[in-house]
Amino acid sequence: MREIVRAFNAEHEAQGIRVEIDFFPDYQYTERLSIAAAANDLPDVFDLDGPTVAQFADAGLLAPLDPYFTETELADFLPSIIDQGTIDDTLYALGAFDSAMVLYYDKDLLDAAGVRPPARGSSWTWEEFVDACRTLKAAGMDPVSLHMDVTADEWYTYAFSPLIWSAGGAMMDTERERVAGVLDAPVNVSVLKGWQQLFEEGLAARSPIDPDPFGSGDTAMDWNGHWMARSHVEAKGDRLGVMPLPLTGPEQAAACGTWCWAISAHTTKSDAAVTWLKWVLDSRKGVEPIVRASGAVPARISAFEAFPEYQDYPWRLFKELSRDYGRPRPKTPYYPNLTQHVAAALRDIAHGADVETRLTRAAEAVQRIIDRRRGTGS
Repeated sequence: MREIVRAFNAEHEAQGIRVEIDFFPDYQYTERLSIAAAANDLPDVFDLDGPTVAQFADAGLLAPLDPYFTETELADFLPSIIDQGTIDDTLYALGAFDSAMVLYYDKDLLDAAGVRPPARGSSWTWEEFVDACRTLKAAGMDPVSLHMDVTADEWYTYAFSPLIWSAGGAMMDTERERVAGVLDAPVNVSVLKGWQQLFEEGLAARSPIDPDPFGSGDTAMDWNGHWMARSHVEAKGDRLGVMPLPLTGPEQAAACGTWCWAISAHTTKSDAAVTWLKWVLDSRKGVEPIVRASGAVPARISAFEAFPEYQDYPWRLFKELSRDYGRPRPKTPYYPNLTQHVAAALRDIAHGADVETRLTRAAEAVQRIIDRRRGTGS
């Protein structure tokens, strides 16, 4: 990112436009932005995590981007990126890259246990996935890593929401601002009872220690994101396989979304801000260098030309999932509250909590927050 800034500043020196960039740890970032907003001291342009776009847009802090990008330009972005940054039919944010969740597997370990993966690009059903895990365990292997050691709330919402979506469930009705009766709906209870089964049968560790047991050969499969692809390819080589997450119902749904750029609604330097956005989101000047550095999925279709690896797996699957099935997390100003309570519920469910009771408790907690802010609660 510093190199992108240096290149931008050198190119625009004659115009008197200069970017200064600051960095903060991700766990501090949104809080610092909120503090800056309260002090009326937001940067002219800033990065924000995709699920928080609605929160900042609802507060009137983001400038619409629609006037600055043509239909042709926007058509070059992955649909998931456009969806993530669009609130109430207005585009407020655009990212240079996207994300993808997959199930990695070691071909040799599955073969040794007599487990046959699905056809390339296809998913197991949930029942097939559980059967595969049982077969691997019976063969003396630890079946799958779900990374329950991750402390960040967002991992749980991001990583396991596709199971709810695949079955036709939802975490929230964003139009009605309802969580009670939605998060704890029977379909979600059923899905998460199946997920809880993995821990009860010892098919996945509740409290793992190794952050990368798949890379070290301790598990046969890894429920993880695109960010592990490079290290997994290096560790496994031709033994590495990849498939979409298992289906709990008729719908193929993929987790997507990540950090994206927005312009402050209160900036006095709109022209300069747009000039920076056009640069940092340009396929060659912005997308290509940041993707090479991070290993993320390019957000612009034209940028894939610079990455021939996306013609084959595992990279090709990331592109297909983001392009065809990517679904953003609920676009609501209350998302920070939602993800906090969903994550807490999933942690407890993994450790044996009654699924329906725990989901209802989480749903009611978020609903109380919403109702209080809307002035409809007690």
